[in-house]
Amino acid sequence: MLDFVSVWLFAAGFVHLVENSGDPWKADSARKDNFTYFDSVWLTMVTMSTVGYGDVYPTTGIGRSFMMVFIVCGLAMFATYTPYLYEFYRSRSPYAGRYERADSKKYVVVCGHITYNNVKSFLADFLHPDRGDRTSRVLFLDNKRPEPELTGLIKRYFLSVQYFEGSALNHNDLRRVQLEFSDAVILLCNKDSDDTKSEDAATILRAISVKNYCSKARLIMQLLNYKSKSFLQTIPNWDPINYRDENICISEFMYGLVAQSCLCPGFSTLMINLISTRSYIPGNEKINENFDWKSDYAYGCDHEIYTVMISSDFNGMTFPEAAEICYKQLNLLMIAVENFDNSGLAINPLPDQFTIRKECLGYFIASSYKDVCRARFYCALCLNEGIEIGFKPCKCRLEAVKKKRSNVQLIPLSEHKSPNNNESGLTRVGSIDSKSSTATDVNQLRTVRHLFSQHSTKSTSVDRGTLAGAGMSSTFDPTGNYHWAPEKKFEDVDLKDHELNNHIVICAFGDDKTPISGLSSLIKPLRASNLPYKKLKVVLLLAEKDFLLKAWKELRHFPKIRVLCGSALDRSKLKRAFINRASMVVILSNYGKRMAYKDPFLLDKEPILACLNLPQVAGKSENSKPVEFIAELVNDSNVHFLDQDNEDEPDIELHLTMKFAQGSCITATALDTLMSEAYYNDEVMTLVRALIAGANVPEYDAEDEEHSGPLQVPANALCGSQCRVIRIKAEEPSLSEHIKGKAYKDVFVELLQKFNLLCLGLHRAIDWHLDVSVEHKRFVYINPPGETKIVASDYLYVIVQTSKLQPPTEVMLNKIRDTMLRKGGTPEHEQSADSKLTRQNKVDNESGKQQMLPIDESIASLAV
Repeated sequence: MLDFVSVWLFAAGFVHLVENSGDPWKADSARKDNFTYFDSVWLTMVTMSTVGYGDVYPTTGIGRSFMMVFIVCGLAMFATYTPYLYEFYRSRSPYAGRYERADSKKYVVVCGHITYNNVKSFLADFLHPDRGDRTSRVLFLDNKRPEPELTGLIKRYFLSVQYFEGSALNHNDLRRVQLEFSDAVILLCNKDSDDTKSEDAATILRAISVKNYCSKARLIMQLLNYKSKSFLQTIPNWDPINYRDENICISEFMYGLVAQSCLCPGFSTLMINLISTRSYIPGNEKINENFDWKSDYAYGCDHEIYTVMISSDFNGMTFPEAAEICYKQLNLLMIAVENFDNSGLAINPLPDQFTIRKECLGYFIASSYKDVCRARFYCALCLNEGIEIGFKPCKCRLEAVKKKRSNVQLIPLSEHKSPNNNESGLTRVGSIDSKSSTATDVNQLRTVRHLFSQHSTKSTSVDRGTLAGAGMSSTFDPTGNYHWAPEKKFEDVDLKDHELNNHIVICAFGDDKTPISGLSSLIKPLRASNLPYKKLKVVLLLAEKDFLLKAWKELRHFPKIRVLCGSALDRSKLKRAFINRASMVVILSNYGKRMAYKDPFLLDKEPILACLNLPQVAGKSENSKPVEFIAELVNDSNVHFLDQDNEDEPDIELHLTMKFAQGSCITATALDTLMSEAYYNDEVMTLVRALIAGANVPEYDAEDEEHSGPLQVPANALCGSQCRVIRIKAEEPSLSEHIKGKAYKDVFVELLQKFNLLCLGLHRAIDWHLDVSVEHKRFVYINPPGETKIVASDYLYVIVQTSKLQPPTEVMLNKIRDTMLRKGGTPEHEQSADSKLTRQNKVDNESGKQQMLPIDESIASLAV
């Protein structure tokens, strides 16, 4: 620019001189029209730009000759300097700016591995319209420019997404995005990395940089290896209580879902749909008339898990009483509650174990947060007068602070003094309507939960003789969460000539250099302490010997483990593994050399070929049943290769495919929604961990320890209340009279009242309306409408408590079940004296409240 200006001014001065002086060889050739210097500048600029208006032009010979040379030089300058100007413009990145907070809207900063596949599902869930006013802006910060696909995705969400080029390790870049004012910092990892430890180290280093820049920043980070959680305490100011920092271990969550799917088929689809925000397509309400399984499945996908401070009108109720009111009158499915003065999260607790207190946090399954607000503003008096419960406080609730309600209460109130120390002991019903008080209560609840978790993990020395005297047939690890066995040599667990039945086969691919991240997380839920030792299924590992030898270091203390050296692509090895007798076959993806494949579709070639081998090995005889399997995939679009008879449309989303709806596949990208769930509702993560791990313990020790001598078993491992999700068949003889042929709402209430079983949904055949349905083709139907009829081919997903039962009750339940199995159901007048005594025990003489009939473990095991 300086060169251009210099040439313009010099040329203008020369033209001004010669035009006013004239040609030396010609007298009186000077201009007479007062030719100024500005006219000369105008002339040179117009001439260099090749416009040439003609209003000003040279009249002398020297001036015209100079302008001819000037035109050539001007064109040369344009041709020379234009590339430099273009390169200078390109050198300034369009993503190198600074974020300006023009409004008070919240925003989050997303760092780490930012790619199209990594953030597609995250953005779809984070910015879903159902989030409403809670939706925040998203600022991406990465040290490279976005790829074309990611650029198109950013433009699609241009109102809520911005991209900045920079590094989370550079404080100047963090200052550009004003990280100190952000609502949270989300760190994503590369789920396709070959070296999980190195990837987790990079993620933890970014977390340290963020905390060093702003100690109060809220961190939500992804980790690949569960052992990397031991480094969380090294992060400065890492505080899950005050700052609500959260870590999501991909292998722990994904393989925990796979493990629970081995015990309860379809569990992975059930949980992933509950933690993902999706919208139900209107117009498909008549689900029982068109027999379209896709509309039923989409209806269930519309449900998510929400938390809200429930109304004080539930004060003094047991959980079954509150759950029945929420289901019947509010059309809400309550699955868990958490008191301020109680010990931790209670999932479907027994009546004698839990009573709702003031300011209780409820966990609900509903289609939107707006629907859940009805539980917050529930008023027994208004409901008794026929007034519908809405989404805002009723008049009597607003007036309750000034005037006590003297009308007859429909529910029992607690007689203990409230935390506010009010004289009457009644709870202040208007307190939950304040947003500020709700936020304070949730923070207080989080602190109480943390203190309880510390107390519950304090172990007590219990020798093995004590465990045997308590009726335990197995020992536990130091945490008390898993069954433990003495170390065995690798040669002693070889399958050899043993025959297996109703076992679990885990097929893995790799060698001695392949990371084994997640394999231990897959075995732990299968050996959870809430499963009786006699009910533990044998787990057979099928992989190459080098891989098994490397993995055996982490698995040597788990009981009932067998190994078979070979490849899942070898049909002879599959026959040797007795897959036709297996209850579930798990096919894991190959974690070795993932980055070496240029075509992402080839990453799943081994799992796909292994799945196609299963029906060929099992055979097609009349007595042979299809092999149930769950496969881990890297690329979502490869799901259509798992079933050659599928009717899925091309390029359909993963959660709408038949195999995913059935629960036969899982991908790591499906867990990206956990990041947004942890941000919007971090309380749900406690519930999800409890359902996946089978224990109400927030964290487990990630370090390998040598177990010898007396075991350190916490008290809650022996008599604590734990729960798990099981699948019960509608034709189960001991429960068929309560299930088969009835409406879902009647089944829900009856199982909750009599057996303390909390229904979550159905595992229904796609052709359930036919007389003979395809047994192995099913879909997960979450919280169906109450009018849905239960057919004989249906399975029910229920939450069952696995707490220790009293011996008399357990014996009587066994007698009832054995009698019904022999006779196909016993009429009421033919029931034995033991069964009458059981009914009599349903009434608590001291409190006068109705007690639930605990479900027998033998009934619960029928689903497995």
